Amino acid sequence: MSYSARLTELAAKYKQFFADETPGQILGMICPYTFPMDYAAYGIPDRPLSSWDFTKPREFADHAARQLRAFLKETDGLDNDYFPAISPNLGCGVHSAFYSGAEVTMGIDTSWVHPVIRDWSDMEKLTLSRENFWYQVLREILLRLREVNDGDFALSTLCNNGPGDMANALRGNDLFYDLYDEPDEAERLFDLSADATIWLERELKQVTGYLCGGTVAANVWFPGDAPYLSEDFSDLCSAELFCRFGKPRTQKILDAFGGGYIHHHAKGWHVHGEIASLDKVRLLEISWDPNCPRPVDRLDELMEYHTRLPLMIRCTAEDVYRYIDQLKRGRVVLMLNVDTVEEGREVMRFIRKHSIL
Repeated sequence: MSYSARLTELAAKYKQFFADETPGQILGMICPYTFPMDYAAYGIPDRPLSSWDFTKPREFADHAARQLRAFLKETDGLDNDYFPAISPNLGCGVHSAFYSGAEVTMGIDTSWVHPVIRDWSDMEKLTLSRENFWYQVLREILLRLREVNDGDFALSTLCNNGPGDMANALRGNDLFYDLYDEPDEAERLFDLSADATIWLERELKQVTGYLCGGTVAANVWFPGDAPYLSEDFSDLCSAELFCRFGKPRTQKILDAFGGGYIHHHAKGWHVHGEIASLDKVRLLEISWDPNCPRPVDRLDELMEYHTRLPLMIRCTAEDVYRYIDQLKRGRVVLMLNVDTVEEGREVMRFIRKHSIL
């Protein structure tokens, strides 16, 4: 597929960002989820996931493409490091149902499943199959997006569960007890969970392909392969438990692809250093969450882990103006919360003035 000049230019910028470890490189992205977008004004209002008939996944794909193009039109002319991409994310329930076959309950903007491993023997029933309904839905969404793509956006695979997130979905919160009471069985489940994520990423990558020799995850271009991995479960464990159960299996996934992107939460500040020490992490996000200290307010501590490893955080324009000197200490991708296009223009001009990239 031939991609637009804008996308190839963005890929080249990210290629330089990842190749050059010099501190002071700051990228800023204004995304559909950090900008108050009124899709109804474009005739394509938001719809709850529960309103879709997923026996017809092409309709969902068409809606996603129309909304992305509306966002690009709304922000046309804005200097922006957001890499337009669509991933078939249907909520956290689907992220394990492709493996478990569990019934999925759709909500407004996410989905749920009940645990399927009530007894350890239930692990024998887990199957990776192209006949799984949700696997087929994910694949069909991507195939349709590939059909309607005019080179104006990338295709991303799934925002994959890391091993802990997958094991938690399959076993439920009993898993927290299992880490102490039945650690051998828990380790076996973590192994299976890592294998499932590797399998799905390889399957969906056959549809998404590569863009300029790279992969787009979290609206960032990466050289080669770079699966999106969520480490939310790890944020609820001690660093010691993460090192025994989660870390070796996350490393297995990173090794399988030669690198990856990792997302986790401010609640997991205590495990951030261990996650950052994983080999082959390309970009590490620590998110801004309710009722937790904001990572951007702790940059002096945070940058100790990010002298070489690129960091992604969410912040406001005012945060950029306030913390620009701390941000220059590393390589940073900022997810910018702005209220207007003009506010976005102003903060991006400021970033360009201070970034060496």
